[in-house]
Amino acid sequence: MDIVEKEKWYHKNIFVELVFFLSMYVLTMLHEMMQIDTFIGFSKGLVFFLILYAQAQLHRFFIFPLFLDKRYLRYALFSLAFTILGAITLFLPDYYWIDPELYQNTAVLLSLIYCCALCIISTTTIMSFFLIRKYSIELRKRHEAQLLLNEMNIKLLHAQMNPHFFFNTFNNLYGVSLTEPQRVPELILKLSNLMRYQLENGRKTNVSICEEVNFIENYIIMEKERIGKRCEIAFRFPKLSDPICQHRIAPMLLITLVENAFKHSLTITNKWFVHIDITVTNNTLKLHIVNSIADESLKTYSTGIGLVNISERMELLYKGRYHFETSSTTQEYRTCLTLKLNPY
Repeated sequence: MDIVEKEKWYHKNIFVELVFFLSMYVLTMLHEMMQIDTFIGFSKGLVFFLILYAQAQLHRFFIFPLFLDKRYLRYALFSLAFTILGAITLFLPDYYWIDPELYQNTAVLLSLIYCCALCIISTTTIMSFFLIRKYSIELRKRHEAQLLLNEMNIKLLHAQMNPHFFFNTFNNLYGVSLTEPQRVPELILKLSNLMRYQLENGRKTNVSICEEVNFIENYIIMEKERIGKRCEIAFRFPKLSDPICQHRIAPMLLITLVENAFKHSLTITNKWFVHIDITVTNNTLKLHIVNSIADESLKTYSTGIGLVNISERMELLYKGRYHFETSSTTQEYRTCLTLKLNPY
């Protein structure tokens, strides 16, 4: 089941609007309830309320968007015009049908001012409700977006390591055990560290840069066992001193780019290589990967979902604090990522 559930029935617009309509009607007509003892009296009260409610809703749907678009002068002019129009619309049935005795014994100007005040009060009340509800909806959407992000990260992390990599690695371990059995324990330990890192650190919000680089290093060591004799692999990174390790990074953020370099670099007609450089200076991490272009006959089909996922993830987690670009020639493919790191 998804973390974010389907919208509750009591959050639906129709239900909320109906509840608000009834609440506003009761509050508006509360002082008249004792006097409404006939159907005609009820009808008069309902018409009175509907006029106020309708002009307030017209303001909400047709005039308030001008304010949101920052067209303030036009908003002020239309608000004034609609308030006066609403007051006149309210005044006429009041004067001739709803309560003629009250209005016909009062100056027309004062009656219009009174109707304007009623229109302003009803508009203010409904707009206040609308803005409060809109704010609560935005908060709920942000909360749901965060839950979706967490769910996406969890699914991404579970699918991050390609099962074929582990399958091939175990095959390589079997081959090494036949020729160099003394090296098997070390390789098993490396593979164990990869799996442990994924399970234990994959769900954390962030990890130290040292942990992430060690994970990448173990991954590359296993790749060297698989293809090292056929592919020139270079992995350069700074000495992991304490100042560098004080920075934090989202776990398994870089591994997708490293995996792609190995996955899409296979060639037999040209030099097969994967060069990976990681530097950390001035609180900024730079990942630079250069790999060979795969032969057409050896290219692995790719949906591009890996790069899309990492772009979306960086946009969510490091918006405004990263730069990501790729480029290619006929001989090589380059990937560059610059990322502002999080300290402890």
